[in-house]
Amino acid sequence: MSAATITRRTGSDDRAERNAWPSVPFTRLTMVELRKQLDTRAGVWLMVAIVVVNAAIIALTLTSLDPEDLTWASLTEAASVGQLILLPLLGILAATGEWSQRTALTTFVLEPRRTRVTLAKITSSVALGLVVTAGAFAAAAAFNVLGMALRDGDGSWSMSAAVIGGNILALVFLVVQGVAFGLALINTPMAIVAYLALPTAWSLLVALVEGARGPAEWLDVNATLQPLLAGEMAGGDWARLGVSAAVWVAVPLAIGLWRTGRREVG
Repeated sequence: MSAATITRRTGSDDRAERNAWPSVPFTRLTMVELRKQLDTRAGVWLMVAIVVVNAAIIALTLTSLDPEDLTWASLTEAASVGQLILLPLLGILAATGEWSQRTALTTFVLEPRRTRVTLAKITSSVALGLVVTAGAFAAAAAFNVLGMALRDGDGSWSMSAAVIGGNILALVFLVVQGVAFGLALINTPMAIVAYLALPTAWSLLVALVEGARGPAEWLDVNATLQPLLAGEMAGGDWARLGVSAAVWVAVPLAIGLWRTGRREVG
């Protein structure tokens, strides 16, 4: 064999080979990730817990509020309490399941572009969260009818578009935050503990240290999401929400993309 027939692989050759890899449709990736979230016991039981908690909170609200306060808006607000706490755990499970269930090798052989897989995880988690949210709105509507029939409740169906949109946007925010924490830590128990403990620790710090109350207006997710959930966002509220999103969503998501992009698959 002559030297002229010997070819040397270059970086451009490798890039060309990766670009020539047959592309898996993004919708298929998303459906696969959605199925993964519902195929495991943890995912199924988390969905069951969300449904049970939502129903229990709505039922408690139905029996404890004064009849004049029983409206679709008040019952929906009650339902959102449980799901806004639990739904982000879906994102954590979606992000860490690849490694805890040892499916990473199969996934990244079929689709080596890991960023696309991550985007599919985010999309499927948000889609599942939206389905649960729609179910909560429907459940609140059903209980509103019960409230009118059983307790002579007000039964108002009035709810502003700002409140509905705020609840949906808050859900997206928190679910993506869950995915970000899961990717950054790549460990389900650690990610869940961090997600639940860090906001509590921050709230305690704000309560104990007066100097932290100013930054808390910009960094405390619970504080920056309140106007959004109430449908009362003003100009400064959007800036504060953006800062908290950068710190609690963008930063861990960037760390997670960096870690998963370089983690060895075995």
